[in-house]
Amino acid sequence: MAIKPSPRFALWLLCMHTLGALVVYATVMPLAVRVTIITLFAASLLYHLLRDVFLLLSDSWCDVSLDRGFVQVVVRDGSSFRAQVADTTIVSPYLIVFRVKLDELRWLVSRAIFPDALEADEFRQLCVDLRFT
Repeated sequence: MAIKPSPRFALWLLCMHTLGALVVYATVMPLAVRVTIITLFAASLLYHLLRDVFLLLSDSWCDVSLDRGFVQVVVRDGSSFRAQVADTTIVSPYLIVFRVKLDELRWLVSRAIFPDALEADEFRQLCVDLRFT
């Protein structure tokens, strides 16, 4: 299933980062600290937009296929990996939060996939497959 850019995910990221920056701005702390934290929010927003929304970074997931509890992922640089789908993967009609376990890493890798990143039938089928995996 080929993943394409998701305007809904971009809007969600923008809203969440803006909300965080507004909370920091409204908090009483030295100006230099506020500017630093808001700069970090902007860097985080830029990174996640490039990696997860516009799929421009080398580790962006471009294609996903599911097979008996394992997921095969093709990333932008052309390489691929196979990982085990974690029990903590979240599946809903609004988004999928893929949580996968790679053999070489101790922690789980997570990616969010919104319905507009896949064809409607593909998103529905992926939800069904993940629920019964």
